[in-house]
Amino acid sequence: MVATELDTTPSVATPEGSPLSVEVWSAEGDEGNQVTWRGLGEDSPEAAGGYRVFRWNPATYEKIADLDRHGFEYFDTGGKRGTTSYYWVTAVAADGTESLPAGDWAVTAPAQ
Repeated sequence: MVATELDTTPSVATPEGSPLSVEVWSAEGDEGNQVTWRGLGEDSPEAAGGYRVFRWNPATYEKIADLDRHGFEYFDTGGKRGTTSYYWVTAVAADGTESLPAGDWAVTAPAQ
């Protein structure tokens, strides 16, 4: 059983260069959350050099992963069963500049 995904994306346009179609889910039996997204095509001049995944802690979004340009998914073992986790994904250019996140994405993990 997959828990309900809550899309809390603000009703504004996605910033240029930001990852697209971010999804987060937690499947029953798994301890953690799967985060996936779509980036611009690797042959595009605007393609990201990599991606960063962030999870909300009690005070701010904390970086939990740096991935290369081929990584469009991340399994977060820090997402705990029965809790709600919020995520951001940003694109990182070759020169180190970072896009704005497209919005907040939340997943409510299923209880045992």
